[in-house]
Amino acid sequence: MAGSDSEGVACCVKHFPGHGDTHVDSHRDLPTVDKPLPELERFEFAPFRTAAPHAPAVMTAHIVYPALDPDNPATMSRAILHDLLRTQWNYDGVIITDGMDMHAIAHRYDAGEAAVNALMAGADMVMAIGSRETQAATIDAIAAAIDDGRLPLAEVLARLDRLDRLAHTHPAGAVQYTTEDADRALMADAWRRALTARGNPQRPAPGSKVRLVARQDVVSDGVSEAGVPATAIAAMLSALFDVDLVTFADAETFDWNALPDDGRFTILASTSRRRYGPHARATWTPHLHLALWNPYQALDFAAPALMTYGFAPPALDAVRAWLAGEIEAVGRCPVPGFLRTP
Repeated sequence: MAGSDSEGVACCVKHFPGHGDTHVDSHRDLPTVDKPLPELERFEFAPFRTAAPHAPAVMTAHIVYPALDPDNPATMSRAILHDLLRTQWNYDGVIITDGMDMHAIAHRYDAGEAAVNALMAGADMVMAIGSRETQAATIDAIAAAIDDGRLPLAEVLARLDRLDRLAHTHPAGAVQYTTEDADRALMADAWRRALTARGNPQRPAPGSKVRLVARQDVVSDGVSEAGVPATAIAAMLSALFDVDLVTFADAETFDWNALPDDGRFTILASTSRRRYGPHARATWTPHLHLALWNPYQALDFAAPALMTYGFAPPALDAVRAWLAGEIEAVGRCPVPGFLRTP
């Protein structure tokens, strides 16, 4: 934290009051940590007691702690955020919620209601991730809560003061990035070195007719991999081949047998985190499988494969370079299960 602070980066410790001992992922559902207070003091609270005095910000947990508040997740618990963290611990930094689009919250509360509840509990900032409509509803709900007094103006001004203090102690500014070109070249080289072949993948002849089969929309957790839909992959291939693009929305309902059998070299590009189900595996096999995210997808089809471990633009360029015959796939898969070949 001190190192980040020395470079002007404000750290946020999370997820208060503790997120380790759960059996449910709060992205999927609402966990409960049902421990007595002495055990929470000994384990869950310990790192936060050490870090909080030095932390510019603390992030809340979408978890219920019955010993502290049997009814509300910490994100919406005044007993936890205001009474414990702010009052008992005298924490005066910024309290920010975890993403309010996570299922622990979004599947149980209206977006606006959840945001107001979090602010009433003592949060200073709501991480209102989601659609534009969801964010607009959140803003409207907060404005209404200020108007009707559920969010007292004095508390609102105190929150704004904390946020203003954080902004002034860690101001955003232009940073001279003198090694960007070298760093990008290094990353591009790493993507090329990581390119891994499974089986004996063959290159289509230059300028030949190629059919690309890919999921229509890409859902990615990485900013660097945003904006790589099937059309972007097709555009990359079109520099080398005559490409016919076929897209699907769901691999398990797509009619794989309906793909034309017209002699085109067929490439499957996989940009999903999940493995293919039995329907896709049993009904079709491409000539070449580009496993562009999850390497285990290369095991789902009895087809030669290239694995990139991601589909950021430099990864796609590595695939293009291999297809053009400029490089070989020399990477070794770092995960178990790839000793055998199809």
